[in-house]
Amino acid sequence: MQSVLDFWAKSLTCPVCDQSDLKVMREAGVPDLLYCPHCESEFEVADGGDMVRMLKYPLAMGMDLYGKWLSLAEIRRRVLVYLQNNNLTPYVFIAVTGGSRSSANVPVKRKSGKAGAALPAADEPPQRALDQAQQLLHLGNSLEEVRVILEKDPRLNAYQVDAILDQIDEPRKSQTLEKFLLGVLLLLVVVVGLFFLNSMGMLERGRMFVAGVLSGEVVQIIPPTPVVYRYAPQGVAYGCPPTQQGAAALFGGKQEHWNFDGKNWLYTDIKAVRIYVPEGLTAHYSYFNPILVLEKVSGPAVIDPVMALSIDCYR
Repeated sequence: MQSVLDFWAKSLTCPVCDQSDLKVMREAGVPDLLYCPHCESEFEVADGGDMVRMLKYPLAMGMDLYGKWLSLAEIRRRVLVYLQNNNLTPYVFIAVTGGSRSSANVPVKRKSGKAGAALPAADEPPQRALDQAQQLLHLGNSLEEVRVILEKDPRLNAYQVDAILDQIDEPRKSQTLEKFLLGVLLLLVVVVGLFFLNSMGMLERGRMFVAGVLSGEVVQIIPPTPVVYRYAPQGVAYGCPPTQQGAAALFGGKQEHWNFDGKNWLYTDIKAVRIYVPEGLTAHYSYFNPILVLEKVSGPAVIDPVMALSIDCYR
């Protein structure tokens, strides 16, 4: 994969230590690398995202993983075998601090009493830190500036910082969704107006033009009431795809109707479709009953039928 999107990297976990918050390393003339700040592993990602090639990882693992295209499942299987063979099951790899970036990585025991758990439990962020972050945001600081300030607080860990940023960004995400749904509503009003003008015998030529553009498909004026089918979680959290084609393949619908706004995949159409919400992601959608109703659904679930929704990709 020549170019890796930052939001997609944040939805993945490291194949070696299974930690999140991966970074994208970019250098002119070569494919982007993903970098794990926890174990300092670096790897390339194949098109499609199902295979990776390890270029740097803890030396204690040996050279069996280096430079080979392997699936994430195979790498994690080999890491698990290594940990079990060395009686390190309740451990994760964490980079030794100090000095330059090198391969000096050792297994360090994590804060968890549950052997084999993928991630340490995130601590509840203190209220004083949340209040400070909200005040900084109201003073005009960006989310990244707030993150930099919070990360300088020695009393906060990385999980608390992420939790705080997610909480203070929730109103902005809600406003983005409201603007999107308002745009959908305005579009529906225009379509309804054209429908009534046509029913009165006016704009016949215009109707024929619209019908031609739509390739003869039946236009749904009012969104139908969706039915949500929920499924049992399987313990596998999906990340958002980086392309329209990937969005259509994972979620459903037509790829040309998927658009990414920097945080979420948005789908809007004049024909209702069946949309799949994968485990680990959340969808927001709307319908009339008889007034506009906003709903939120966490995956794994299927929403059928639906004409407009957003899939939250923010991590």
